[in-house]
Amino acid sequence: MNKKFLPIVLLPALFAAPGVYATCSEDEVGYVASFNVKAGNEAQFEAALAKLAQTVQEVESGVILYAPYRGVDGQYFMMERYENEAARAAHGKAPEVAALFPTLGPHMAGAPDIQPVSAVCP
Repeated sequence: MNKKFLPIVLLPALFAAPGVYATCSEDEVGYVASFNVKAGNEAQFEAALAKLAQTVQEVESGVILYAPYRGVDGQYFMMERYENEAARAAHGKAPEVAALFPTLGPHMAGAPDIQPVSAVCP
């Protein structure tokens, strides 16, 4: 498995925004997407997921964080943070991004599970 893609994708996203913690903005929205990957497809899925994450950060406005993570036993996660619901609604609409979603499917063992999350604020 290619273990180098996480820092390349994650570090620019972390340092682009002031601080690495979620803000307590009423407008910010977050999501965690989880994916189960077919055994033997991990390297191909990671390559496709890394390219997707990089492209989202490059072409979509209002994205605070779009970072892939590897779990155990073929499970992967995408941590997503958007400035507001409009930015989230626009996610995936750019042709460059929309073209990459189908590259994930052949490697997945089912549909992704996408859950909304909110920042825990002091």
